[in-house]
Amino acid sequence: MTTPSITIGVLALQGAFEEHQRCIESISPSITTLQIRTPSQLSQIDGIIFPGGESTAMGLIGDATTGLWGALRTFVRESGKPTWGTCAGMILLAERCVGTSAVITKGQSLIGGVDILVCRNYFGSQISSFEMDTPAPPRPEVCVDGMTSCSSAEEGENASFPGVFIRAPAILTAGAGVEVLGKVVAAPWASDETNAREVICAVKKGNILCTAFHPEIADDLRWHEYFVGMVLASKQSA
Repeated sequence: MTTPSITIGVLALQGAFEEHQRCIESISPSITTLQIRTPSQLSQIDGIIFPGGESTAMGLIGDATTGLWGALRTFVRESGKPTWGTCAGMILLAERCVGTSAVITKGQSLIGGVDILVCRNYFGSQISSFEMDTPAPPRPEVCVDGMTSCSSAEEGENASFPGVFIRAPAILTAGAGVEVLGKVVAAPWASDETNAREVICAVKKGNILCTAFHPEIADDLRWHEYFVGMVLASKQSA
């Protein structure tokens, strides 16, 4: 299938937005990206990515940008267009974060939209960053020419994805209607392995996708292809 023309925005206040752009644009020449910094740009896109970085800094910059945080909340909750948050971006999309709520509390401003409880920096500080196998994403809802996810022979529950965790959060609980796409077993930072527990690292709720790790750093486009499939499916049904 030839890829229809779509535009995917990447929130460009701070963090790994350029890495996401490169991944998305490498999937098909019909896909363009747009760095999002103002409310007016949201009308130009078919979906948006909230990148990894520093969630507190993003919140402070977003709140200081007239109308942006409110416009993003409306986009995520009401537009029906696909939204994806990775690492810090996932924190922003959570309804609940340890020590915060979906409003400004103790320095952290959230967008909200997904009924999950997130623990910030569950896996530790920058020096504690690591890579581990995580469950691979589902097959894209819509497949187009060039997507490796649609032609890969690797299927089933044993399929894995190289998850890069950098000062990463974890999802401790997910509410009703939240589809769990991936779990890992890991101990909280500064805790020994005997305290390892199963935590959630990827979820989907309607038009919103969240991953605790950084797919934009891995040499693997499957999560980006999955999100592009979400955007294409959304545009087809509009």
